[in-house]
Amino acid sequence: MSRSPWWTAPTLGALAACGGGASPESYAHDPCEPIAIVATAATGAQRDGVAAAIALWHGRGVAAFDPPADTGAAPVAPPSLEVRFDDAAPAFHGVYDPAADRVLINRGIGDAPTLAIVVAHELGHAFGLAHVAPAARISLMNPDNLTTPPTDADQRELEARWGACR
Repeated sequence: MSRSPWWTAPTLGALAACGGGASPESYAHDPCEPIAIVATAATGAQRDGVAAAIALWHGRGVAAFDPPADTGAAPVAPPSLEVRFDDAAPAFHGVYDPAADRVLINRGIGDAPTLAIVVAHELGHAFGLAHVAPAARISLMNPDNLTTPPTDADQRELEARWGACR
């Protein structure tokens, strides 16, 4: 018995617009509020890629991955976002699935710097950022980007949407 991969045509069709017709605010995570990233079915190298993606965003002022502040009150678990690795066609890199609140990454991406960029790109969608046409500007959020980390303009876009993190 073979199972259907998560990237089949119906799934991709439903996710093609990175959230269907919903506005980014309706499914986005605030980059200044705590969020737990849960890497599922990940190798050590893939977990390292997720950590590198988190570091890229942290370097741009995103505080979502910081440990929650100790307020003296009973700790509340932050919402979680699953990052899952699975087989996919070589041209497919990843997708943010807002309905399931998860990021799906092609396990065939083995190069560490590329993996960090792909995961950071999908986390950008989770923060409500949309694709940016390469003709408009160079951005982490360019479709099919495999080399550009978050830029000053990407950071400004987040801050315009959410405000600067403390």
